[in-house]
Amino acid sequence: MKWTITLKAMTAAAILTTVLSPALASSPASAAAKPAAAINNVAASGEVLIRQGSTYVTLTDLKPLGNYILRYDNSKKQVTIQGDNRKVILTAGNTSMEVDGVKKALPSAPLLHNGKTMIPLRAVAQAFDANVYWNDALKTAYINKADPGIIADLKSTDLATARNAAAKLPYSSELKKPELEMLPVEMQGVNYYFPKGKSNSFFLVDNDIASYFDIHGGVKYLKWQGKLDYGAKASANQNLFFLPALKAEIGNQPNTQNWTIAKFVFRYPSGVTSYRLLDRGQEWGEGYVELDNRAPGYKGEIVTIPEE
Repeated sequence: MKWTITLKAMTAAAILTTVLSPALASSPASAAAKPAAAINNVAASGEVLIRQGSTYVTLTDLKPLGNYILRYDNSKKQVTIQGDNRKVILTAGNTSMEVDGVKKALPSAPLLHNGKTMIPLRAVAQAFDANVYWNDALKTAYINKADPGIIADLKSTDLATARNAAAKLPYSSELKKPELEMLPVEMQGVNYYFPKGKSNSFFLVDNDIASYFDIHGGVKYLKWQGKLDYGAKASANQNLFFLPALKAEIGNQPNTQNWTIAKFVFRYPSGVTSYRLLDRGQEWGEGYVELDNRAPGYKGEIVTIPEE
């Protein structure tokens, strides 16, 4: 087995930034009493304001949006954001912004707050073609823009490639309550459950939390979460027949009664993904793959199931 330091580092980074996004995003969700924002799964660390129906963040909090050059001219109270062959200029107190030299109206102007210039998040996100989702119940703005390479892989006709891209997408929570608190159970990896033959929805199990995502427009939307009870026996008629018993949940379960599931169990200490197909009555196609990110056919921790 070829298990390289590079793959270990890549795996750790993926777990911290994309794959385990429900755990990462617990910070903005748990702060539901006051406005919060998450940009590409990174919670805004500065103050988040709502003024005239617009959500504001600091310039620094825009960094996770992409590989952009961010500049601030203190004398002019002016912010310049440049990248993707686009240049956006905003000025504190000005109800218009410049996009490649063309003025565009803003619903509300950038403002000064405690010595910082606060940026209207939606306007900047839309100027750079990012996805904007406002969860009113959590008072949280989600701004997402996936890497172009991930979007290209998401459209791949190769199922394993598309599924790995799906897992790496940034996410927005549609839950109406803060996400469930995770209790580490030393899984040292994650489990994925995809509908057979599909890549546009999946379940992720991380420690004692199961999360369900639907994918639209280059964003994965968190629709449901459940807290798992590994010490209890699941009922025979449990809708999510492929999961352990549940002791708490939020959101809406998809109806999986008649699904066939492609299950992937990834464990990073061994660098192995095991897989199988299952439905409510049987399991088949079981196997495993020793991962090597240097191999020409390497696609990620979600692998090809020959029988699928």
